[in-house]
Amino acid sequence: MSIKNRLKRWGKLRFFIFYPFGLFILFSATPDDRSIMAGIWFIIAGLLIRLWANGYAIKLDKLTTCGPYAYLRHPLYFGTMLLALGFMIMLKIYYIGAFFLILLSLIYYRTIKKEEAMLKDKFEQVYLDYKKSVPAMIPKIFPYKKGEKWPFSFRRLIRSQEYKLFLWMIVVVIVFHLKEELLAERETLDFKNWFLLGIAMLFILIDLGGEFIKHRARKAAA
Repeated sequence: MSIKNRLKRWGKLRFFIFYPFGLFILFSATPDDRSIMAGIWFIIAGLLIRLWANGYAIKLDKLTTCGPYAYLRHPLYFGTMLLALGFMIMLKIYYIGAFFLILLSLIYYRTIKKEEAMLKDKFEQVYLDYKKSVPAMIPKIFPYKKGEKWPFSFRRLIRSQEYKLFLWMIVVVIVFHLKEELLAERETLDFKNWFLLGIAMLFILIDLGGEFIKHRARKAAA
């Protein structure tokens, strides 16, 4: 990634709000076994929905109306909201989490308006028919039947790099679990905790290794 593109990325709102907020929560919030079990299901659901959506999404070139897009127009944002809700429950940050969800909703509302205006200009009546039949963020019961359909693609999913979010969400959950076990409950590093720590380190190495391989490939191609 060039310096110009990196600076442009850093200028996005999430780097000034979401990441500092995440660091604050990392050091201030401590879950317990009950809150972890209550929140983990929302986190898993959010991750699976995002993985499902990225296996179907063909951005800009085609109007995606298959997979989860047959049930709601913005499954990626819906999955992210479930992730945020899951972490709010898991970390017991109800007031701060509610504020964060409201802020995230406002940001997504603005983003959705821009994206839908662009889709309307590109696909015209086809998109208007889709928009009329499929809710934005609340899944419908019966799928949208119109529009071009294509199968789920693992290659498309890998290209989206959604697996990186999957890996890091598992790492984050493990980190908070270990924080609760080792700091709050003063337990020792038993076999289970060592195993979880090993999984977290493995996933970090997988992500870093993948980035290193891609960097070498881009460098060789240049």
